[in-house]
Amino acid sequence: MNKPKDTSEYYLSMDAAVIRPVFQDLRIQAEVISLTKEPTILPVDCFTLVKNTCKLCEKTMATALKEATELLGPYHKVPIYMETIDGRPFILIPLQSPRSTVNTWVTLHAIEYHKRSSKDPAYTDIHLTNGEVITVNASFTTFNRQYVLANALRTAYIKLQEQRQEDRLLVLSKLAAEPLSK
Repeated sequence: MNKPKDTSEYYLSMDAAVIRPVFQDLRIQAEVISLTKEPTILPVDCFTLVKNTCKLCEKTMATALKEATELLGPYHKVPIYMETIDGRPFILIPLQSPRSTVNTWVTLHAIEYHKRSSKDPAYTDIHLTNGEVITVNASFTTFNRQYVLANALRTAYIKLQEQRQEDRLLVLSKLAAEPLSK
């Protein structure tokens, strides 16, 4: 009997641009297209990879979906965000259900622009910041909607961070104004 492999060691970095499923060795695995190096195939599915990244950023997938829904509203295929160690938002755009193992994910920071595919109008060409062009199985209208939601999520995240900073400054100013007790 084969013991299942520990898949918790696989997660995404800010270098990731596109995470898509590939079928290799008779199972679904994740291909990670990065901004700086060759594509890498990992022995986990896309959902597990995103779930592990959430965990690394001290979130669960359910929490990430819930927070995005609270900030944006109840949309189907809502983008998710995580906060990196240095405080930057890491926003992932799903092209299918976020819980699907065969979902393709695109990171918002990697997109320079997108347009209808020149090969097939049912697809979208995503131009990455590193100059690569990735064609995804999503119509321009569908991907554009996801892109707009992801940008709205980024804006909401930034406003939330600004509010937290204002709250911290208010607490600090109140503490500074209080006289020290003996």
